[in-house]
Amino acid sequence: MNDFPDDLVQLQRDLHAATAALKAFLDEHPHSPEPVEGWHRKVGEGSWYESRRDPSPGWSDEEKQTEVDLRAKLLDLIDKVHTHPHWDTLSGPDLVKARMALKHIDDPGED
Repeated sequence: MNDFPDDLVQLQRDLHAATAALKAFLDEHPHSPEPVEGWHRKVGEGSWYESRRDPSPGWSDEEKQTEVDLRAKLLDLIDKVHTHPHWDTLSGPDLVKARMALKHIDDPGED
């Protein structure tokens, strides 16, 4: 079941890395790329629970372009993994199991 072509395994690893890079970028930046005011709603003020959002000063043009580039790379890798010719060799439950196995190819095994 784990007899994947080397290039497909590398694509999956690149996909994991791209996902992590985008997440890290977003975690390091304010929630909104455009400047927005924050808000705070208390229970009973149009909400069943207290909620808040901090203000965002926005992002620079360079940061916005970085996000666009990271998302484009991620989408390209998703496409390459999902359309790899290896998947044409499988069908039905075997295809589903193989796709799931590839996603977890580098997970540590259970002892």
